[in-house]
Amino acid sequence: MIDFSILPTALLFIAKAIPNTLFMAFISLFFGIVIGSAIAVARERCGKGVNGLFAVFVSFLRGVPAIVQLFIVYNSLPFLLTPLISSVVGHTVKPFDVSPYWTVYTTFILYNTAYQSENVRGALRAVEKGQYEAAVAMGMTPFRAFTRIIFPQAFLVAMPAFFTYYLKTIKLLALVFTVKVVDMFAEADIFSALYNRRTEPYIADAIAYWAVAIILTFFFSWWEKKLREKM
Repeated sequence: MIDFSILPTALLFIAKAIPNTLFMAFISLFFGIVIGSAIAVARERCGKGVNGLFAVFVSFLRGVPAIVQLFIVYNSLPFLLTPLISSVVGHTVKPFDVSPYWTVYTTFILYNTAYQSENVRGALRAVEKGQYEAAVAMGMTPFRAFTRIIFPQAFLVAMPAFFTYYLKTIKLLALVFTVKVVDMFAEADIFSALYNRRTEPYIADAIAYWAVAIILTFFFSWWEKKLREKM
């Protein structure tokens, strides 16, 4: 029998992990946008060889489930980082000493990089090329014409997808409990174990995710409107 009186307690317990979840999602998306934008520009401006190489990279990351990518990174990255960390700190560091946050950020930055590279690439193609050509013809350098005219417009085109992927990343981070990182879902799992309740914490978790999504949707809509007014 579901005891609804437990839900407020469970919600407060889960709420402790909301800031960490939002922060992990933000860092993952931010660097995914930065690296993805660089890849998108490179694919648009470089030759077929570079384009083909990045196309394979993006295709792999988009085609492999996030949980598989997470486990690949979790079982390999610590072994790659230990020599570097050991040389920095001056003593031997073992793979299990490496924080699992390295795994989480690496996995989800790469995940977002793949999707945002396609998002930004499509947005760049949506901007009329004649504007760039006209700016260059009027004496602007190609770099200045791109950064001052083309990219700001492409950013606005891509923005709704940025917001969508931020929300998607928040939900995907429910996977990180498998590598010992505590997010909103992991807190619900901990509550379930501590209080021996099997349904209520997950109902509370669903409510928490829903509330976060509603609040962020309103905030993103307001922010996008303000940015468009300034353009």
